Amino acid sequence: MTHSRQTRQTREALSAVYAMFSTLMQPPTPAVHQDIEQGSLARVWAGAQLSFPEGSRPSVPERWLPAAFPSHEQWRRIYNEVMSPANPLIVPVESVYKAWTTDPSCEMPFARETGFLQGDSAQHLYQVYREIGFELPTVYADRPDHLVLELEFMGLLVEAADPTVQQLFLSQHLDWLPQLIADAEEKEASPLYLDLFRWIEAFISAERERLAPADG
Repeated sequence: MTHSRQTRQTREALSAVYAMFSTLMQPPTPAVHQDIEQGSLARVWAGAQLSFPEGSRPSVPERWLPAAFPSHEQWRRIYNEVMSPANPLIVPVESVYKAWTTDPSCEMPFARETGFLQGDSAQHLYQVYREIGFELPTVYADRPDHLVLELEFMGLLVEAADPTVQQLFLSQHLDWLPQLIADAEEKEASPLYLDLFRWIEAFISAERERLAPADG
């Protein structure tokens, strides 16, 4: 699949995958847990036409399949261990994994360091969201570049924007997942969420392939 064509069915299926991943990155709810137990992840994943090399398309990770998935209480506990707002092991926010700013005129001592919120990526997304009327949920008001929002927004772009716009957003704002995965590995985060991060990155890699301009 190349840059040239996206059918409505393709757009809807891909948007559903983005929405699924955005939901899985959020705090667990009984309703989402029930959907997972009923096999919804496999159905959404199977519906997307993805450009993986032959034989390399990943399956839904075993830990996210109904037979192996933890109870809702266990899932909530695991989420809180990894991404609790109060004391997170992992902060899945783009600014944290990139230099705070690339502005050469900035004289802040930490300007080129990582690990801080509200960096260049956040400022850019504030502007983008404001221009199109995308309303930030209160919980993410200070983190417009949280992975939850970037995935949700990309799902909207798949439905409504030209492929070149989609490709630009991927290259500007969804290029930091390898650093997130490396951080999670180093900190020995729960395998459940490591599997999820790797799954999302595999999907984003396939999206880059889908959106790559056709030769010639």
